[in-house]
Amino acid sequence: MTHMTTQPQSKSGHARLIRAAFASLALSLALVACSIDGTVEPPAGNDGGSGGSGTTGGTSAQPTSGTATTAGTPSQAGTASGGGGGMVGAAGHAGSGSGGQTAGSGAGGAGGSQAGAGGSQAGAGGSQAGGSGLMPGNPPVLSAGCGKATTITNGKKTIKSSNVDREYIIDIPSDYDMNKPHRLFYTSHWINAKDTDVQGQNYYFLKPLAVADKVPAIFVAPQSDDGTWDKPDHALFDDILAYVEANLCIDTTRVFATGFSFGGMITYSLSVNHQSVIRAAVGIAPANFNIYVPPKTHAPIAWMQTTGMSDGTCPWISGSSTTNGAKFIAIEHATDNGCMVPTDIPIWKTGNHVCYDFTGCKAGYPTKVCTFDGPHTNIANEGGKNWIPDESWKFFKQF
Repeated sequence: MTHMTTQPQSKSGHARLIRAAFASLALSLALVACSIDGTVEPPAGNDGGSGGSGTTGGTSAQPTSGTATTAGTPSQAGTASGGGGGMVGAAGHAGSGSGGQTAGSGAGGAGGSQAGAGGSQAGAGGSQAGGSGLMPGNPPVLSAGCGKATTITNGKKTIKSSNVDREYIIDIPSDYDMNKPHRLFYTSHWINAKDTDVQGQNYYFLKPLAVADKVPAIFVAPQSDDGTWDKPDHALFDDILAYVEANLCIDTTRVFATGFSFGGMITYSLSVNHQSVIRAAVGIAPANFNIYVPPKTHAPIAWMQTTGMSDGTCPWISGSSTTNGAKFIAIEHATDNGCMVPTDIPIWKTGNHVCYDFTGCKAGYPTKVCTFDGPHTNIANEGGKNWIPDESWKFFKQF
């Protein structure tokens, strides 16, 4: 699932490569690939329109098409306006249809609004929780857990997903307010790492930045079942998100995903079919092969990625491939986001890192690629400071 050749490796072949590589590098600090993924465990470091509003309540079925109606038992009704819309699933997962009103939380969309758990949606073309039709700075959409005292505490938890007990770590602010919508960051670890490794890095160094900017945020670090990510981890994301939204106060329009290396690869994997719930994602040294990739919806999603130009693990271009490599992730998302894709994407040549913002993107769907003089890593210091979390935080914070 991770060996960086131009041809994907099987998961079992991948595991053998990992064991062999790790044995030979037992006493060295070496970078290993998206097939043997990750740096040696990175150190802990030192570092639009308008619509209805209200709170969510009740539950509803999976998104469907048709005439919008109310669903579930909302605790407080919102309102909606505009034409086009449809039913939504739990926590504001939008569908499509025509007409309707909301019950539960609403949010401004493109000429309409969106409901949260137990509601329905209306709006021109429909707006979605994952940023579809939402502009930066949109009013928050409250999850079903808002206004309810929670019993969730910080630390390791387990959740039943695909009939298996799965582990994750959750980090809730010490001053958590059940009436204040929080941003949610889903932070996936690199290969053969642990959720505790991501926790040890302060969730890719984003937590200190959120605290410094006084941005209420909850962080989740899931644990893979065998050191790598695969198809069942899509269900894991869905299950954790549903649980958190039902039991904590989350802004359902500000759910974010990020991860390094294999964590960046599962972030990419989620980004191609979870656009309705993930507002923005940052892939740190991602690849688009040797990872489970579901059928793609090609819906837009705000996207940023980083790649070291000497990265032989998750390279900018994998060998002579015309499809495999970080470059093609950037092109894919830029295309889906309606951006202009230049013949030659500006990349690092000399000096400090280079970030290129694609132009002409659909409103609300910025697309950014950052390249630099470095290997496969999520810690790239310039002037003694790791710039990757700073760029990531600026990207996330704009929403």
